[in-house]
Amino acid sequence: MFDRNLSIEALEGDRWPDPPEDSTAMVRDVYELRRRPIGTLSPWNLARLIGQGVGLAWTLPVALEVLEGMVPRLAEGGFYDDDLLSAVVRRAPATWEEFPEIARQVEELLPRLTELDPDLQRIADGFRGARGRP
Repeated sequence: MFDRNLSIEALEGDRWPDPPEDSTAMVRDVYELRRRPIGTLSPWNLARLIGQGVGLAWTLPVALEVLEGMVPRLAEGGFYDDDLLSAVVRRAPATWEEFPEIARQVEELLPRLTELDPDLQRIADGFRGARGRP
């Protein structure tokens, strides 16, 4: 695995300069989140980074752990982070070609996440269908 006390920036060995002054809030967030230790990122932070395709080698495994941790809470009537799940299943097919083991784990997780919002369920079904799963 990897040291979660390290940032994406440290793990990649690539320090980005400060974002341009006229950057959007999203761009500023992504630049800042790349500098935080991965172990301190919230589900929302992870969703932002994954949605932008940043640090996927590290953010996807952590996101999967977060989502796996939500399964027992669902069984107790709890909720899951649909922003994080949405960011994961919306990744382009090329992502899953690069990370086939993570794709397999997502496929195994999806049937255990019940009572999804209908739109998210459609996207999750599309993810499974694109991977050749019913």
